[in-house]
Amino acid sequence: MVNLKTYLKTLSQDIFSKLTLDEELSLFVHSEESQFIRFSQAKVRQNTTVHQHEVVVTYQKDQRKIKFTLNLCLDQSIDTASILKELQICRAQLPLTDIYPQYVAMENHGVSESIKKVERPDDLAMLKTITESFSGTDMAGLYCSGPVRQVSINSKGQFHYFENDFFFLDYSIYNGPKAAKGFFSCEKWNEKDLRENIGRTRDKLNLLDQPTVNVPKGKYRVYLEPMALFEIVGMMSWGSLSYSALRQGRSPFQKLQQNEVSLSPQLNLIENLGLGYVPAFNSIGEVADKELELIKNGKLMNLLTSTATAKEYGVSSNKAEPREGLRSPEIKPGTLAQADILKKLDTGLYLSNLHYINWSDVQSARMTGMTRYACFWVEKGQIKGPIQDLRFDDSMFNLLGSHLIDLTTHQELFVESATYQKRYLGAYKLPGALIENFNFTL
Repeated sequence: MVNLKTYLKTLSQDIFSKLTLDEELSLFVHSEESQFIRFSQAKVRQNTTVHQHEVVVTYQKDQRKIKFTLNLCLDQSIDTASILKELQICRAQLPLTDIYPQYVAMENHGVSESIKKVERPDDLAMLKTITESFSGTDMAGLYCSGPVRQVSINSKGQFHYFENDFFFLDYSIYNGPKAAKGFFSCEKWNEKDLRENIGRTRDKLNLLDQPTVNVPKGKYRVYLEPMALFEIVGMMSWGSLSYSALRQGRSPFQKLQQNEVSLSPQLNLIENLGLGYVPAFNSIGEVADKELELIKNGKLMNLLTSTATAKEYGVSSNKAEPREGLRSPEIKPGTLAQADILKKLDTGLYLSNLHYINWSDVQSARMTGMTRYACFWVEKGQIKGPIQDLRFDDSMFNLLGSHLIDLTTHQELFVESATYQKRYLGAYKLPGALIENFNFTL
């Protein structure tokens, strides 16, 4: 493996030397060396290594721009020839394109380097720990590890390099048709934490042996584990916190921005790039603050605003990604102790996981979804048995507003686990949530 940073410096200098004075070019590189290990019945069934290096090239001139994507083979003569060939096509096509209304001229946003690595055993030792911990179970899952890199370079002199070597274990344990789901990632490796995580999931699976409780539709007090809250917070990236979505009338948080409603004063949400699982720079190389306060004590403080959006509407940019979605959100903890969850829940639903979530009414931030995996009916602080899956339909203004009772003192970390065509960067740091009058419709 060549030194990617050195290689990209040489490659980019070669490419940029072929530009005319009025041309601008940027390279945004995604690189990874990933180990994928799939399990079934607690045994290794597939072991795959993926090395790939993708570059998105943006060519700009005369307030127009064109993008193209190539895979790098890390042979400079081949990669240079491939990019220059595509560049010639862009030069011919550019005059035929329209002026881009949100055109942003390239700037030199500086030089930076950030390398993060979770210290952990090698993959062989990790496999031994995993297979021992799941011994005697029907476990299916995916272990993924290795460095993921993002590099932003442009012809104005900018060069940002980010590398994060992290891992995750995404798994389920089955008992016939029943299953309990778990997820493990960490900022500082501790084998005890992994074994405890697996132990908690096995305990939930054992609880599924109790008789199923029939829960009719209605409103219930609910405890959402951090993994369940993760699904709800993920919906905020679907336009809720986007400034452009607000101005275009498609934001679920429009009433929140207009002070027609408010969220719970216990809710504090920040974009925390300081967690280190995403670069501080965005895909065009702009460097954002390490923390951006989005919701403070239930009040909307900031929206994610890209430079293109800022130019279009005459506001300030906070260097958000062009898509204006969350990259590294954190909800601050509350006062509910882990040991008191069932006692404070008293009677209601303990929900480990949610899925199939979508907006049912965007203007009122109303969403619908299903319970999933190990979810239980609780009476007087005691788990009485698993439930059949239920569908909910409720507003985020209720769930994270007047109906939010408390958040847990502990938080869990969920690194981005998507692997569609490539691994993605990102992380969520979230507590659990105790909510009343959660509306179930089916």
